[in-house]
Amino acid sequence: MNNMRFKIGYSKPPVSPFRRGKKMPSKFLKCFVLLIFVSILSCTSQDEEQIMPIEGKIPDEEADSIMVVATTNDRLDYEMTAVHMYKYYDTKQTFVDTVFVTFYNDDGTVKSTLRSDKAEMDDAANTITGIGNVVVISDNGTMKAPYAVLNKNTEQIFAQKGVTMIRGENTLYGEEMVSDMRLDRVEITKVSAEGKLDNEEIDW
Repeated sequence: MNNMRFKIGYSKPPVSPFRRGKKMPSKFLKCFVLLIFVSILSCTSQDEEQIMPIEGKIPDEEADSIMVVATTNDRLDYEMTAVHMYKYYDTKQTFVDTVFVTFYNDDGTVKSTLRSDKAEMDDAANTITGIGNVVVISDNGTMKAPYAVLNKNTEQIFAQKGVTMIRGENTLYGEEMVSDMRLDRVEITKVSAEGKLDNEEIDW
């Protein structure tokens, strides 16, 4: 059974520069009120421009500075940290910003890590989709792409929209890539390469 534990952090509110009992100067008060008013207008404008992960739908849950620990039958599956989270209960989707995920082997050692600007976690499909500056690192190399889907059922990564695979001094570029989560066996389409390559090294 797959279980998740959440740790959520919140920032302390800023301390007022004025102590109780001290009178705020009238000129400063006017400037201060004007500054707050301008800030509110600015925040309102930014909120109106913000596009929610599922357009037109309000998340059931939101949180900042989160840590997710996922286990399967008491075995550590992965740990994820993110700056912000949006969660939708009915679609079983979770969207997160500024993401770092560590995946683990059955013996508790690190299998690979993933970081990206944003990610979507689909509990129904059991996938994690990295969006924007996706970087996957393992003992077998480093993969970079703007978009990648990790299927935890098949233990596969599917990256597209331009892929870079780095292993030692060798670098492969391609349009799309399919690999296991350890970056052990890699298949890339429309390949170009840099570095010292021989036939065995090309067959990743």
